[in-house]
Amino acid sequence: MDMAKIFLVTVIYGAIPLVIISIIQAITESLLKLHEYIPEDSRAGRGLELYLLQFISDLFFFVILPALVYYWVYPVMPFSGYKSGVAVGIAAYALGSLPYATSLGLRLKLPTPLIVSTLLFNLLKLTAALGVIIHYMNY
Repeated sequence: MDMAKIFLVTVIYGAIPLVIISIIQAITESLLKLHEYIPEDSRAGRGLELYLLQFISDLFFFVILPALVYYWVYPVMPFSGYKSGVAVGIAAYALGSLPYATSLGLRLKLPTPLIVSTLLFNLLKLTAALGVIIHYMNY
């Protein structure tokens, strides 16, 4: 199979866990009423367009961009398989997202439950997407 088809299949299959985790995140945040902790003037409007924009952003940063990067580096990687995707996802998260979110939470008065929820679901999205990406790029 040529690389363009593999890339397309990877993006499609990588979007599936992203959709599932995003739905679970929206339900969890709604049930726990996490957005009510944010002051009214700082809250973004909630609705279909917000979820769609968030999904497009997540699709780019958690699936498309990592798939493009992995496409270029996988020939020199010493390991492969789903477990390596999860390991790379956790490492990327720990080095990239976690320090930024922690410092942002310290500088702004953001509610801790919302920060923890966002960090948890971003970790799940990234590790699931990278696991799928690495699995399909190796076959």
